[in-house]
Amino acid sequence: MRIGVDIDGVLADSLPLWVNELNRFFRKNKQVEEIHLYDICRTYEITTNELHQFLARKGKYLMSGPLPVMGASFYLSRIKQYHDIYIVTAREELYGRETRGWLKKYGLPYDELLLLGSHEKKEACLEKKLNVLVEDTLEIGVKVSAAGVPVFLMDAPYNQGVLPGLVYRKRSWDEIYRSIVAEPGKLVISNSPQVIGSS
Repeated sequence: MRIGVDIDGVLADSLPLWVNELNRFFRKNKQVEEIHLYDICRTYEITTNELHQFLARKGKYLMSGPLPVMGASFYLSRIKQYHDIYIVTAREELYGRETRGWLKKYGLPYDELLLLGSHEKKEACLEKKLNVLVEDTLEIGVKVSAAGVPVFLMDAPYNQGVLPGLVYRKRSWDEIYRSIVAEPGKLVISNSPQVIGSS
């Protein structure tokens, strides 16, 4: 199978680092639970230009500094033994060097890295014929699943709510691994990918 995997919030525990740096830069005192990387400008009450200024100063550090999510390296390596891994991230090609270095540093294997520079992942998932996408942003999950690609949504404070069909909440990399490899009967692939069963 072809497994799509996001980076920030899925492989990289990016949010604590982003919140710390955003708070320092904009002199705020936001808590991790308040933040959604999908909509930083609204949360921090800043303009797009101010966000670009922040990224110009801190972007490379933010892409190379986070620790991996617990279990990500171990379980992704095990999944890679059986399936192809496509890293599908909204990060820009500008941060390609930092991103590749970070993936290598923490032993996160993959077949192809897609630096989209956009949160619009549906077309990439369809083009690469992905059988499932592991994602943490509900808005992205809704769009991708609407195109017929199942989504495993990594549980986070900012993605709570009712899940549409083909979006399945997962609370750890162990759960993701079991859904893909250890319990393959629950993941059925056809011309129109779909997941049966839930956990």
